[in-house]
Amino acid sequence: MLLLINYFPVLYEDELLYSVIARYRRKCGIVSSSALLKDIFGKKIILKSTYFPKHIDKLVGNLPITTKITTKELICGHTMFPFYTSFISEEKTISAYKMMSEGTGKSIEGRIGMGGSTVKSNIYLRYCPLCFGNDIELYGESYFRRMHQIVGGLYCLKHEVLLRDSTIFSTQINSDFLCIDEDVCRGQIIVDKYSLKTKEYNLQYLRNAEWLLKKEYQRVDLSYIISFYINSLRNRGLATPNGELYMNDVEKHFSGFYPNEYLNAMQSSLDLDCNLSWLRTFVRDNGKNRSPLRHLLFLQSLDIKVEELFAGEEVTGKIRGTSARNPKFAIEEMRAKWLQLLEENRDSSRSELKTKGKGLHTWVFKHDREWYEKVTPVVTRKKTRASSIDWAERDQECLQIAKRSVSIILKKEGKPVRVTPLSVRTTIGARNWYNNKKLIQTRQYLQDVKEDINVFRKRKIKWAITEMSEKGEKITVYKVQLYAGFGGGNLAIRKMIEQLLKE
Repeated sequence: MLLLINYFPVLYEDELLYSVIARYRRKCGIVSSSALLKDIFGKKIILKSTYFPKHIDKLVGNLPITTKITTKELICGHTMFPFYTSFISEEKTISAYKMMSEGTGKSIEGRIGMGGSTVKSNIYLRYCPLCFGNDIELYGESYFRRMHQIVGGLYCLKHEVLLRDSTIFSTQINSDFLCIDEDVCRGQIIVDKYSLKTKEYNLQYLRNAEWLLKKEYQRVDLSYIISFYINSLRNRGLATPNGELYMNDVEKHFSGFYPNEYLNAMQSSLDLDCNLSWLRTFVRDNGKNRSPLRHLLFLQSLDIKVEELFAGEEVTGKIRGTSARNPKFAIEEMRAKWLQLLEENRDSSRSELKTKGKGLHTWVFKHDREWYEKVTPVVTRKKTRASSIDWAERDQECLQIAKRSVSIILKKEGKPVRVTPLSVRTTIGARNWYNNKKLIQTRQYLQDVKEDINVFRKRKIKWAITEMSEKGEKITVYKVQLYAGFGGGNLAIRKMIEQLLKE
């Protein structure tokens, strides 16, 4: 028979569900994380995501009978679900919702396109120092807000001061459920290093993000969104009447609209000399999900409010011509010019030929396509992608994160975990990118702090002895060996325990 919990905290406005569970844990005095989750969800489960917790139906079903909290209220009002599903199709949105409510499927981040995105989410849960202080005065406690976790959000929209990082990782398999207090937060306001223009752009970005997070609207699929963008660009003279984009002009418009300082802060800088910028891929209907951050940046650069995209207006997008073409130039003349261009640029790729023979390429490609495909070679020479990442700076950031992760592992309550490169990555929720060879200092540090197996065994044995002593249990070599999780047959461990007990 399912035993319902008899208490659950009142939900604060915009509070992250992680924060609600943390407050429940503190008020009930629950020490064990596994006991906490079993208490709340009615069974032993593992929550792997701070932003997209699963098994919400089980949580709601285990709440006090008098509660009016619903699954929809928790998912749509207290997780990051509405923001990160705002630009994906209705079908994928429903699928992600079902995964969260029923606890089905694997990675929600992968389902909504976060896993492979070049736009990385915040490493730590964030907070506003002024909100923190006001909450303490008003409620006697504070909480983590969803708006402060928006990727790209630099400021608190209410107080217009810079957000700060707590010490709680947002990407880890986070089962500690720590409250926002002076142990994880510092109350001082950060001196604002950004220009006034950057602040204005970011506050408007956050207003649009708030609309996505808190309003109800019908999702639209990617093909509609791309057609909407083409319409908007055509109205601004950045596309042909048929919807072909003047891509160089689009890039210049975007990079000219925002200060470089802001684009760097938003992980969206552009190199106008590179033909492989993220913006060129962004405006193509290639079926891949894009980060909400870049959708909002692009809309803002066109002076479009986000709600206009979801107003349901009919869009045209690209116009496919069906009428017979009447070439202005003689085909033989244009073929001769194209062949001459090929002769003069034998090692050039089709993309490079398109740039060098601008106008000529368009004519031949449109009016003599079959011949073009026959005579134009495909050069598969691999281009070097220009890096938009300052790896020295990234290395320093990752090094500090790794050091903090090691500290968390060593201070973690319960059975000790060995310090290894894998346990460090697991603690912060980092994926394969953390192994990048360009993170030289970080990789070296992870090797330097890797805990010797015998040092770890001794730490684990000392923990077991301390735990058993506090519980008043009789301490023998065999019982310590079992309590520490080594099993009873390892003679080397047995000798190590005997030595430590003598000390």
